[in-house]
Amino acid sequence: MTAPKKIINFSRFKPHSALKKNGIVWARYVFTGIDAISGTEQLFFIELEMLNASLSPDESVLGFKSRTSISEDDLQYALAGTEAALNLRAESIVTPSYVAVRAGTFGTKPKQICGYYSLKDTAGGFRPSPITVGNCSFDDGRLSGSLSCTAKERASHPEYFCDAGEVSWELRCEIQKQFSAGYKRSTEQWIPAGVRAAFSGSITLDGREYSVLPKKSYGYIDAHFLRTFPAPYFHISSSNLTSRISGKALFNSSFTVQGIFESSLSLALELEDTDIALEAKKRGASEKILWDCTEMPADEEGERLHWSVSADTKKWVIDIDIVCHTSKLFVRNIELPEGNRKVMKLLSGGSGTGEIKLYRRIGKSLEIIEDAHVAFALCEFGQAEEGEI
Repeated sequence: MTAPKKIINFSRFKPHSALKKNGIVWARYVFTGIDAISGTEQLFFIELEMLNASLSPDESVLGFKSRTSISEDDLQYALAGTEAALNLRAESIVTPSYVAVRAGTFGTKPKQICGYYSLKDTAGGFRPSPITVGNCSFDDGRLSGSLSCTAKERASHPEYFCDAGEVSWELRCEIQKQFSAGYKRSTEQWIPAGVRAAFSGSITLDGREYSVLPKKSYGYIDAHFLRTFPAPYFHISSSNLTSRISGKALFNSSFTVQGIFESSLSLALELEDTDIALEAKKRGASEKILWDCTEMPADEEGERLHWSVSADTKKWVIDIDIVCHTSKLFVRNIELPEGNRKVMKLLSGGSGTGEIKLYRRIGKSLEIIEDAHVAFALCEFGQAEEGEI
């Protein structure tokens, strides 16, 4: 994995055709908005997902939607109380196939609002950009759209994994730093396409408007082109860094860590003039990345989770520690491509804080290059589970 000398437009990243009927294309955009009334900062997300999209191109199929599989004859067996009735299945299990758009926010009042569509309903084909889904548009440099779900719809359709509310956005975005594929196999990739991105415009959630300013948006963009989600799922990223050494904001700094890919992590880091990229792969004895996500003792604000990463190479040592209070973690259910009503149960937070330290090896000694405070980190951890609604 390297940092390209020239920024590649997001539309240049294309998923392998093998994922059309068996896989996931998941592009996400994360940014900070400022409440127009109170001035408080809040982290938002917008996602485009294609799940087995060509399996049912004319109709969106949600795997958790109730579907009876009892025929008229089966019903008669059941009414008669025959032995055959004991073997009846009340519901049929289907493999999901749809295009989804999700938008929402993290924090103490998290929310995600979703829309589901068929591939036929999209304009642009099997790609993350440029594409139009319903009234939502994803293009190089521009995002626009709106989603809504009433309380009645939410109650009637638990399979949406959606909250009631309304959200709309009109945004421009500019990728300022990217790395090539952090994980790559013959048909699969994870791409940190914008580890640092500037967003501008506005997003409105339930009638409350948030301004998005380029220098305070701390944007992030990545893309998953995979057979299924990594499990366990581990992610931390931020571009809101301040040097503990100089006290200055590090405007040209960011990092992202993603996994778990084949028992390994991918790490991409820029600290001002230093770029370090470690692709997820089998590592030799001279290079290792250790990670963990554990509970910490509660403080005055309650229970906490701790994300930690330690990378050790011939040239560098990198230590990352991020903490997020569990009261600010959002439990999200994301359906898995393999169906069978399995989900990735994802703990997501947008207010992680902590530090990142970079050391350079000099012989048997370590020279500290930077010690930076991290704010508004996106921190996620998830496991594949049997879904419940």
